[in-house]
Amino acid sequence: MLDGKVNDVVEAQALSLNPSHIDIYSASWGPEDDGSTVDGPGPLARRAFIYGVTSGRQGKGSIFVWASGNGGRYTDSCNCDGYTNSIFTLSISSATQGG
Repeated sequence: MLDGKVNDVVEAQALSLNPSHIDIYSASWGPEDDGSTVDGPGPLARRAFIYGVTSGRQGKGSIFVWASGNGGRYTDSCNCDGYTNSIFTLSISSATQGG
């Protein structure tokens, strides 16, 4: 997916690839983690999310896991990221050994 220009069409294709075969999609893309950029999925990607959670896994719904980003040092908040705060995704984060 990241081999060329990433746009709404490419994201939708990635999010809807083989929904009868893939149960859990794990992704780590979205807006810049700079503390000021706010963005989210476009209309096609949103439709892919909706289709996945309603029809994926043979009707049980696909699971979308999303990395919350690496912007903590820039006081970036994953709440300002339309992918990680989506009702269709589970946002995952970690902390360093020192917290």
